[in-house]
Amino acid sequence: MWFVAALVAIGLSPATVSASLSWVDRDSSSSTSSARDDGSTRLELRPGPQVESAEPLGDRVPVSSAITVTFSQPMSRRSVERSFGIQPHVEGRLGWVDDFTVRFQPIRLARGVSYQLEVGGRSIEGVPLVGQNTWGFTTAAAPPMITNPGSGAPRVPVLMYHYIRVNPDPRDHLGFSLSVTPRDFASQMDWLAANGFHAITFRELHAYLAGAAGLPGRPIILTFDDGYEDFYTTALPILIRHDFRAVSYVVSGFMGRPGYMTAAQVREADRADIEIGSHTVDHADLTRQSYDGLRYEVTASKRALEELLGHPVLSFCYPSGMFSPNVVSVVQQAGYSDATTTKYGFWRSLDGRFLWGRLRVSGGQSLADFATEALRAS
Repeated sequence: MWFVAALVAIGLSPATVSASLSWVDRDSSSSTSSARDDGSTRLELRPGPQVESAEPLGDRVPVSSAITVTFSQPMSRRSVERSFGIQPHVEGRLGWVDDFTVRFQPIRLARGVSYQLEVGGRSIEGVPLVGQNTWGFTTAAAPPMITNPGSGAPRVPVLMYHYIRVNPDPRDHLGFSLSVTPRDFASQMDWLAANGFHAITFRELHAYLAGAAGLPGRPIILTFDDGYEDFYTTALPILIRHDFRAVSYVVSGFMGRPGYMTAAQVREADRADIEIGSHTVDHADLTRQSYDGLRYEVTASKRALEELLGHPVLSFCYPSGMFSPNVVSVVQQAGYSDATTTKYGFWRSLDGRFLWGRLRVSGGQSLADFATEALRAS
């Protein structure tokens, strides 16, 4: 038996898929009978539909690839959806291009993994699928680790983004500064990929500093503050297309508000290998809070995100970069592994992990200036 996805057809709510069990029907044809002129019965066989093409195939398949199957006959969509299976299990969305072609878009395939797929179903006339209905492919491997674990304090630029959008109000100068247009963001990611940068998360950096894992060449961390909806709708597809990981700092009390990610979108970003970090409950200035208020902002946000995601949330970001020795102490006591500021910096060590600096990426910044800053810090 195969685990098969109970997937969402186009036009329905884009919920993530869940696994169920099903057998693929392998009947080869369907028959009908008709009466001859002499009164005898003639049996007519209708040929079964076949898989005409299936993609992707082969090795080194990008982790952002969609899975597309084209049939020789129009298919009963429900029958195909019930039988579609992929191992190892991957969450994603299923949609139909037309009655002949089904397309499954995984949230993100894993690196260096061999996948096996199986599909069944019937034509719209009720004739079962015949012929080959299984295939496989292998995704591209992760970049090699070229820096040995714990070998010094590395230079790792941490880029700071807020909105990925066209600023809607030209009079809003702060909004313009915080808004990188989708076109500029895509160009920046193109440049990073073309120049050998590998986007990692704080989990991977911490593992390196603790001596547990190496680092790829030119590591870089991409952070996105506040949990805006455009991270999910605009930035995430571009990141996945480049096989880039990132860190999204979510204000837990803002989830579901207009302009911010919903809880479901935060969960999906997490499943797409985005590290979700805490940015407090209310984006409060922590230096102005009472001790109880400070503990609430730091611990309640962590707890809410962990309950949502089902695993520890270990990275923290000080709202507006505001911190004090007391704030840092409470963040440490809450169980975080690291925290970022808005100060400039790119040297990374365990001793300084609760005051890590970042490089601000501003709206209107030229690609040449962006490249200069990234190279200077790496």
